[in-house]
Amino acid sequence: MQHTREIPREGWADYLLLLSTIERDQQVRIHAEGPEPGDHTVAWNLPLVEISVEEKGSDAGAIEVTVGPPGEELTHRILRPVHVWAEESDSGELACLDIEDEDHVKTFIHFESHELREESSAPA
Repeated sequence: MQHTREIPREGWADYLLLLSTIERDQQVRIHAEGPEPGDHTVAWNLPLVEISVEEKGSDAGAIEVTVGPPGEELTHRILRPVHVWAEESDSGELACLDIEDEDHVKTFIHFESHELREESSAPA
């Protein structure tokens, strides 16, 4: 069973830094959904490089998600985030990070299950 908890705004930078350290190289899928019908896949099955909060400049407060192999990184930016939710299993494993901006566009970062990764890397 999974549960969702909201990460308080004042804790975003620390939470995302820790998450980036723990989940680095984890395979993720990123897609965005807005008020209009349909969704937009941003990345599919790419390794996580980093999720961070822009600290300075005109984009201060924006959340950047960087994925991809070295030299082929892709960065998705959420400019005006207002909510960050973490969907976790009962054991505390992160399944999905849901970031909503002020225009009600949600960016979902789905993390591949650790169990599935172990099964797929096990010798046949």
